[in-house]
Amino acid sequence: MTLRKHIELLIYSFVTWLSFYLLGLPEYYQQWYLWAKVVIVVGVTLLYFPVTRQTLLRYWDNGQHFKNSCWLALYLTVPLFVYDYLLLAWYKGLGIGFVVPYWYLTFFYFSFWLQFPFIGWQMERKTTTHA
Repeated sequence: MTLRKHIELLIYSFVTWLSFYLLGLPEYYQQWYLWAKVVIVVGVTLLYFPVTRQTLLRYWDNGQHFKNSCWLALYLTVPLFVYDYLLLAWYKGLGIGFVVPYWYLTFFYFSFWLQFPFIGWQMERKTTTHA
């Protein structure tokens, strides 16, 4: 992958994080009812099926959807964890324990590593089946 692609994905991840952060203001979704947090987790998970597919097609044209989906998972988990850590653990003084009350963020640090490669694998499988 080129340096430009890494930078594009880093920008993509920051814009994604900033969007979710701004939507969750003033307390990064802590003020939301439990049922609303569950709905948003399910909704975002479902939304990321077509978004992931479109992102893979937009950012890469080499047909290596599984490999590329792992890059995408990396860029949408590790940097987002770092941003959350800096905001919640460091700035707000919650320490690494923020992962429990902010479980809805923690969920995505792991789920994207299952969801994105699955989508990439499915895309590759369809491509090789139709070829």
